Amino acid sequence: MGQLVLSFILSPVTWVGALVAGFGRVLRIRQERRLFGVGIDRHWTGLWAGLIGGVAVSLVLDGMLLAAGALLPQWVWLTVVGLNVVALLLSWFGFSPWFFALAGLVAFIPSAHLALGAWVGGFAVLVAGIWAATALLLHLLNPPIDIPKVVAGKRGAKVAVYRHRQWYWLPLVVPVPGTWFAAPSWWPTLGIGTHQFALLFVPLVIGAALMTKRQLPQAATLQWRWQYLGASVLALIIAGLTYWRPAAAGSAVAMLAVLGVIVGIGNWRATKLGAAAISQTSAGVRLVAVQPDTPASKMALQAGDIILTCNHLPVHNEAELYAALQTQPTYCRLKVMRLDGAIRLAETAIFKGAPHELGMITFAEEQA
Repeated sequence: MGQLVLSFILSPVTWVGALVAGFGRVLRIRQERRLFGVGIDRHWTGLWAGLIGGVAVSLVLDGMLLAAGALLPQWVWLTVVGLNVVALLLSWFGFSPWFFALAGLVAFIPSAHLALGAWVGGFAVLVAGIWAATALLLHLLNPPIDIPKVVAGKRGAKVAVYRHRQWYWLPLVVPVPGTWFAAPSWWPTLGIGTHQFALLFVPLVIGAALMTKRQLPQAATLQWRWQYLGASVLALIIAGLTYWRPAAAGSAVAMLAVLGVIVGIGNWRATKLGAAAISQTSAGVRLVAVQPDTPASKMALQAGDIILTCNHLPVHNEAELYAALQTQPTYCRLKVMRLDGAIRLAETAIFKGAPHELGMITFAEEQA
């Protein structure tokens, strides 16, 4: 067990993932304080979601690999880990785990002289499992912690742009065949006949890092869930083909890579959807963000909502909203229009205060 923990600690994915996640959170809070004078969400919800969800999914993924007899050589795992580290370092430009499918092509080079069928089927199962885990985690554990940034639109109006970053840690325990573990005598090895294996702790990081302009990130990740779910089914079919016809392993590697690129393009296109920019409007008061555990969150308000009336009074700017709140300082009744144009009513008991004390962050609270 000590060796497994050591391999986890020494993994570059562990360190790079922790640095990226920690730096991203600090940057988000600083940006929110600079723009709006307050950290919108200072909770550690995203971290706990990433840890709990990742550990739970890794147990299932370990079982999938064991059931499929997936004994991936060390250079395959090194390729997977290496691509994961590169993707994390470039995650400011976006991150989605489609790239894992490319590891097969990279690992093909040092193993071209070997029987590809010995590991390609298991690799396809690994990719399918990672993609299925991504779909499941984005569905069940995807806290809406989005970074709003206010920029100038084409017509001079202020526009909100959103970044979303959610990571999941997968601490996989995998058997790796080969004799190279025999060199350090302190590393535990297993033997079946003439074959030797060693258990390694291989932590991977999956998740989502994206930016949207015409919709909230949650709408984009909804598309991602379906894309990864469908891709995982196709990857399992490719794995079955490889187990059925080992001679088709080379084609399977290429098909997986092409499938991964298609998923990546689909992810990118999903971030570009949306009807209109989330911009400042004279039709009401647009919310840029909603703080958790506040009256606004209890009313299920969302970033992008437009408050049309407050306490039965029409509001067109933040001053009118504040004045309407003062007419009933212990209660708030709102008429709200969602991004899709749907109208809903919301109400809650409140304490006397300004809109931002209710948890509603508007364009007016952007700092000069």
